[in-house]
Amino acid sequence: MARRLPSLNALKAFEAAARHESFSDAAAELFVTHAAVSRHIRELEDYLGTELFNRTGRGVTLTEAGRRFGRRLTPLFDQVAEAAREAAAVGQARTLKVSVEPSIASRWLVGRLGHFNELHPDIELMIDPSNKLVDFYADDVDLAIRYGRGPWDDVEMTRLSEVVIFPVCAPKLLADRVELKPADLHDFTLLHESRKQYWADWLKEARVEGEMDWRGTVFQNHLAIEAAESGQGFALGDQILTTDSLVEGWLVRPFAIDMKDHGSYWIVRKKGSKESGPARAFREWLLGEMTETNRRFQAIRTRDSKAGSKPIAA
Repeated sequence: MARRLPSLNALKAFEAAARHESFSDAAAELFVTHAAVSRHIRELEDYLGTELFNRTGRGVTLTEAGRRFGRRLTPLFDQVAEAAREAAAVGQARTLKVSVEPSIASRWLVGRLGHFNELHPDIELMIDPSNKLVDFYADDVDLAIRYGRGPWDDVEMTRLSEVVIFPVCAPKLLADRVELKPADLHDFTLLHESRKQYWADWLKEARVEGEMDWRGTVFQNHLAIEAAESGQGFALGDQILTTDSLVEGWLVRPFAIDMKDHGSYWIVRKKGSKESGPARAFREWLLGEMTETNRRFQAIRTRDSKAGSKPIAA
């Protein structure tokens, strides 16, 4: 007897939205638009003859029917995903070589790889930390994680996250300060990356007038952020490289002023190549992890906005 099932795309959209209790987060996880998620869920509600979400001006909440359905559906999706991984792993060992900029690798990726390995024990990752722009026609690399504006020649690109930039410092630098204003940075050491213009751009965003004393060590890659963690001065970081340290309390954001950067984080592969199963699994996992990092940063940003310019510990 044939099973009578709703649209699988509608079920997938609902399951993600029910877990996050957010259409926007579900859209980011599934790499579709908010409108597509909303349309699929409305289709499912029409099929079931009941509402699964309460829609308000401030977002959505699950109805009792939606909550019960979500609790049943998520374990089923997990079982399907596990069955697919087991089937794909039979008779073959799958490897995936990924080139990653050292800053992303050490400050964000490495600490999360255990989660990927738990989800995909059949995929052997080979991580190559390098600032070199990959030539997929010459280098033995399947994927690359890069930061920049793009576009780059001869690659397929998927944006992982946009970027905002803001100052960070160790909490101990603010111990004697009841309140700190951007202009007060004249009294501190600024830690620079190779392009000092970043600080000039942020100070302009913060409406600080006058010349800033550019004393301070110039670092490559992410080392300025690590110097800030040790209390050597103020560094500029972005939400991907610093959110973990903000949550742990190793860094604080002394100002609720963010500057949108022109660059983004991307995952790239050879242009025209067919995406392999391991590559797809890694890409989807990366998107989910960066979505979660951005969600955690948004919570910090909301807290900072409510606190104004007064520095608070993470």
